[in-house]
Amino acid sequence: MKFVQTFASALVGGFVLMLAAGAHAQSTTTQGYATVVRIEGEARYSVGDNVWHPLTVGQTLGPGNVIQTAVDSKVDIVLGDKVAEHIVPVPDKVALAADDEIRGMVSYQAVAEQNVIRMESDTVLAIDKLLISNMGVDAVSDTELDLRQGTIFGNVKKLSAASQYLIKTPNGIAGVRGTTFIISANGDITVISGSMVASHTDSSGHVTTVVLGPGDQYDPRTGQVTHLTPQEFKKAMRTAIFIITLQKGIISFAHDQTILYVSPVHGHH
Repeated sequence: MKFVQTFASALVGGFVLMLAAGAHAQSTTTQGYATVVRIEGEARYSVGDNVWHPLTVGQTLGPGNVIQTAVDSKVDIVLGDKVAEHIVPVPDKVALAADDEIRGMVSYQAVAEQNVIRMESDTVLAIDKLLISNMGVDAVSDTELDLRQGTIFGNVKKLSAASQYLIKTPNGIAGVRGTTFIISANGDITVISGSMVASHTDSSGHVTTVVLGPGDQYDPRTGQVTHLTPQEFKKAMRTAIFIITLQKGIISFAHDQTILYVSPVHGHH
């Protein structure tokens, strides 16, 4: 889409991306990972070929993968370096499950600040790009996600000046800078902390570009930016804190409701 190309070019020039590092960055670039750290309900993934596979906690995905949550389900994903394998379930419930549909929930404590995405119910998210360039003090990352359906909650740690973090939607694109946010495929955006710049095209082809700060919300149907009321902002902040302790980068679940499924054929899982 032309407006996506134009917006991305603007980001390259002014807000998100600097390419001055060029060849040096390429020589130190490594592939990043999307690590599944928590599943509530059911979810699946494909490698972009419409062949779906069950999604499991601890699984690592990369560019080309598409993730889908079922109705009344959620998935938490850490983006970046590979997560250490210390994801351990702590069940307090037991339920019977079919062998092919064994699911559960786990708590996960990050060892450092992380970029986290929570996929809400009935959401489809594709991973287009996950690259990390280690260039001394300020690591450079290049992340591109494609939100095709539903809603995601995100927390992005402070990025270096040369880093890029883009989220595409069916009719728009958003650039993220050290931000806690909620974005839907229909273009609705709420910024809880940090800032975002977003572009949306309506049915007539008109493109609206907005810059959003803490407490701002954008409604693509009206093209207007409004500010959350104190009550709305407090509620949004509570949601953010429930998912992530922002100061320490911990995905926190104070009341672990892990369900331990027991296979009627193979026993404990």
